[in-house]
Amino acid sequence: MRGFFYPESVAVVGVSPAPTNLGRAIAYHLFEFRYTGRVYLVGLKGGSFLGHTIYRSLHEVPGRVELAVVLTPAQTLPDVIRACGELGIRRLVIESAGFRELGEERRSLEEEVTATARRYGIRFIGPNCIGVMNKENGLALPFVPFRDFFHLGQLSIVSQSGGVGVAILNSVATEQLGFSKFASIGNKLDTDENDLLEYLLEDEATGVIFLYLEGVADGRRLMELASRSEKLIIAHKSNTSETSARIARSHTASLSVADDVVSAAFRQCGIHRVTDMRSAMDAIRACSLPPMRGNRLAVVSRSGGHAVVAADAAAKYGFHLQPFPEAFLRMVESRLRAGVIRLGNPMDLGDLFDFELFHQIVSQTLRRDDIDGVLMVHNYNGVFFDGESRGLVQAIRKTCEEIQKPVALCLLTTEEELRINRRTNPGYPLFTEPEEAACTLAISREFASRRVRKGEGPKAAPGDAEKARAILAAASARGSHQLMPDEAFSVLSAYGIPVAPWAATGSAAEAAARAAELGFPVAMKVMAEEIVHKSDVGGVLLNCLSNAEVEAGFDRLSSLAGLSSPASGRQPILVQKMVVEGPEIFVGGRQDPTFGAVVLLGLGGVYVEVLGDVALRVAPITPAEAWEMIDEIRGSGLLRGVRSQGPADRDALVAVVRRISQLLCDLPEIGEIDVNPVKVLSAGRGCVAVDCRIVLTPGVRS
Repeated sequence: MRGFFYPESVAVVGVSPAPTNLGRAIAYHLFEFRYTGRVYLVGLKGGSFLGHTIYRSLHEVPGRVELAVVLTPAQTLPDVIRACGELGIRRLVIESAGFRELGEERRSLEEEVTATARRYGIRFIGPNCIGVMNKENGLALPFVPFRDFFHLGQLSIVSQSGGVGVAILNSVATEQLGFSKFASIGNKLDTDENDLLEYLLEDEATGVIFLYLEGVADGRRLMELASRSEKLIIAHKSNTSETSARIARSHTASLSVADDVVSAAFRQCGIHRVTDMRSAMDAIRACSLPPMRGNRLAVVSRSGGHAVVAADAAAKYGFHLQPFPEAFLRMVESRLRAGVIRLGNPMDLGDLFDFELFHQIVSQTLRRDDIDGVLMVHNYNGVFFDGESRGLVQAIRKTCEEIQKPVALCLLTTEEELRINRRTNPGYPLFTEPEEAACTLAISREFASRRVRKGEGPKAAPGDAEKARAILAAASARGSHQLMPDEAFSVLSAYGIPVAPWAATGSAAEAAARAAELGFPVAMKVMAEEIVHKSDVGGVLLNCLSNAEVEAGFDRLSSLAGLSSPASGRQPILVQKMVVEGPEIFVGGRQDPTFGAVVLLGLGGVYVEVLGDVALRVAPITPAEAWEMIDEIRGSGLLRGVRSQGPADRDALVAVVRRISQLLCDLPEIGEIDVNPVKVLSAGRGCVAVDCRIVLTPGVRS
């Protein structure tokens, strides 16, 4: 990947002197950004641009080329790549459009481009992208023209959309925050976000990474890379609705990924997800400040009203306003003019016009061990105290950098003064609303806590995968896509998940005998692949109390769907010991096409569908993540005990969730599993699975 950002020579293929030629913009950028390497221009018509010769083919270029950037019609790409391969050019940025984003009929052209590149050992970015940039060496390849008004910073950007990427670059430039590297990856036929992320995690010039993605290439790899990262990763994953999915398919040939899985995956591996440009910039600003390592905040304001607004914002984001020491308050009070303001936290300095004291207040507060950060509101109109205010901003920035604690400075002034202060304090974010400043400090606090929480991955929960796999293989051999309930229970048992005692029966007499052995009351369930939701068709009988009830129940259930004489010879009715005690919990999971196994938890029975109150994680999960899932659902209070009911055995539920998680990881041929309900008994007495549905994915083998 380094070859895309640090080439010693670049050939721009597709340049002509015509005013409408987009290749000229690429060449212009290399000169505008003062690229430190050699530049060669290539175009069929020849000529010159900005005093540089335009060679008619790559074979005419007089020097060695390390990177070629191509913007020619899509159908010319195989020939251009072939020429690059013959000349030993092993890195390409393909900005040409006209591939599968226009329709599936273009797939064959994509395949030809990819095959030709692989034949010569070429790695490429694109197609349908706007290229890469490296602020360190002036490499700038976008065909979208702009001037070099950027600062060098530690932020690197990987964007599937060129337009979104440019918007982020422009916002960063407006706030004078700077960047290091930029890559627009478009259709990502070869190089994807994971390839670039892996490189940027090792890149010394990169400290923070922003990803804009419409589709995720390999969710598991993304999580693995992010989980071991010490750098902060911000991601805007769009394409979350049916409408946006259609647009994305026509724009970058992306396919939509279930949004709840994306959020869970990002949260687990420490990626901070944003949903729009404003939240993206809030996160980027947070990375530009020293970390907020705790919750203790001081609010200082030159306006009483804004002090109240800032205090409200601090409360909204869960900050604790730490009291100021009495001696410190008396010192500030002694410097007030009229003495009409009562000092506290928030501190209203509206009666004070001593700019050195303003800085002293912030500096001394920031140095306290019981303060993690400061939110300051400074307002001036640019007529009086403009020089003093600019000096204050610079002094606060230097103090912030020196002490390595954040000061979120909200500057309420004119647009011109804001521009001046940003220009003279590059890399230091300035805010225009207290809410915005408080939000950024909250994000900084989240980043700091994520760094602390990173540790070892989950250890495997024990299970007999071979035994379970044999059950799945038998079902597949007979052409079944769904396990019978007795088979599903056997799979659960293989992974140590307790199941309410049960028996499969083939006659009314046998059902009565087994019910007596299990102990009344019992439940009875029809076993048939064609019946998905048994209760919907009367396929479940509860609280059967006698042999007579069981025999009658057998006759009733076996008549459903003509099961009285099953051709398969299987015993069609399941008899199961009734479990009455304990709240009902749903534990399930499925195989996501991008992130693999995911596990879900919610209230059981019909509530999981009615309320939609479900926690989700990508498997395998740690014990801590299982506990988080339980606490996350709104019905978790039922497990802690309500009124006369004592607490349920949440430790046992954690074990069940982790075993389901491991089962899904070990057995990818299980497309879906619903264990609903799991009865959670009182503390210390465990959990019992009462029903289970397992659906197989055709053609998948572990």
